[in-house]
Amino acid sequence: MNDQTYIGNIGKKPTFEFNEHTGKARLQFSLAVNKRYQDRESGEWRDGRTLWLNVVAFGPVAENASNLSSGDPVVVIGELVDNSFTVTDDDGQSREIPRTEVRAKIVTADTRKAAITVARQPRREHTGSTTAPEPAA
Repeated sequence: MNDQTYIGNIGKKPTFEFNEHTGKARLQFSLAVNKRYQDRESGEWRDGRTLWLNVVAFGPVAENASNLSSGDPVVVIGELVDNSFTVTDDDGQSREIPRTEVRAKIVTADTRKAAITVARQPRREHTGSTTAPEPAA
């Protein structure tokens, strides 16, 4: 398990799609992660360079986070995934386009900066018996 935690603000408005063929929801957004540090000479807090991450979530995680907007403070837990791909130019030359994204397993509001309201999803029905087996006599 290579899950990491990323805390930042959503960049531009997230895109939410529902694939009718697979029946899965997909949410994608950019995440701005700023590292703050204290200047040793002045003692003042400063913002470091912004790291921009592409985040993608699927299924219930995507559906439950679909109401997020740009600027929202969020916490994302997920795994870095390499989605690099190769393109061929008009002259026949191939080149790789590097693309790394965070495959989110959890997306939630950063409660240090935002309040949340919990709306529980209805439980999914499971196949099979929901009762315990009778004890053997």
